Amino acid sequence: MKSNKMNKLIITPCGFKTWKLVEDFTQVIYNKRITVPKGYKTDLASVPRLLWVIIPPFGRYSQAAVIHDYLYANSGYSKKECDLIFYKLMIKYGTYKWKAKLMYLAVSLFGKKNG
Repeated sequence: MKSNKMNKLIITPCGFKTWKLVEDFTQVIYNKRITVPKGYKTDLASVPRLLWVIIPPFGRYSQAAVIHDYLYANSGYSKKECDLIFYKLMIKYGTYKWKAKLMYLAVSLFGKKNG
């Protein structure tokens, strides 16, 4: 069954700057279903504290940040693909374009993909 319906991201704090998914979170992008499992821990957007006034670790882009963190740690996608998915999802979730471009640039330059 193919569905483009997005489920709601439900998280709970589980430490300083760390959140845990209360339920699986699924997103479909490029006709591929990506599911972040319940219990996955994330720091949401990895923004240095000094910049939280402009870009806090959570916002309209939180769903995109969770998918991005998960793909960096658990996928066969390249870093470039993960970063592009992050950008596309930020736009989809209503992040202002200037902010999405700035955050995309930041992960492109400074993001570290595991594996």
